[in-house]
Amino acid sequence: MSAGREPTHGRIERRDHRAAGGSVLILRSALLALAFSVAEAADTGTQVTLVAPDGAVALTEPEQGQIAKRVEMLMVGCAITSMTAPDLFTSRSLPGEWQAARAGSHLYVRFPKPLVATRGRLEISEVVIGLQDPRFIGPELSRHGEAVAGHVKCNGHRALALMCGTALRSHLLPGQAAGCRVFDTIGEPPETE
Repeated sequence: MSAGREPTHGRIERRDHRAAGGSVLILRSALLALAFSVAEAADTGTQVTLVAPDGAVALTEPEQGQIAKRVEMLMVGCAITSMTAPDLFTSRSLPGEWQAARAGSHLYVRFPKPLVATRGRLEISEVVIGLQDPRFIGPELSRHGEAVAGHVKCNGHRALALMCGTALRSHLLPGQAAGCRVFDTIGEPPETE
């Protein structure tokens, strides 16, 4: 301990030194980024699986949390579901699409508590998003129990944020990845749209 200083008794002494180059600002930015990544973390029990063309992808816990949050924001805001407009889905076999999506490249999220879609009050426990279309992600499908629901007219900005603003980006097909140029220009969507 330096001469003339009081003992700290185990406390961390705060010093107000500011180094050249804005290191205080860099530290604050890093702490804010960490806080945001923790805020985007999935609820305990959320299962996130990414299957790329070459197999399952290991995701870190923060990556899983970010993907789960973005899937939630996308799915609860879709304008039309097979429950609210069944006539639009009569030519589709939604259980067959669910199985086909799960058999190929896909993103799967299972939530510990069901989400509720803002339109139609549809409960969503599981989500499968196919990654096989050469241009975009989809179809967007959900399930609560055994009933499979299709979703359309989902927010494109939020779909881009899921595709291009997460660990999913490095596993996109070339045509899907081309859409990320738009995301890179417009950036993150607002919390509410």
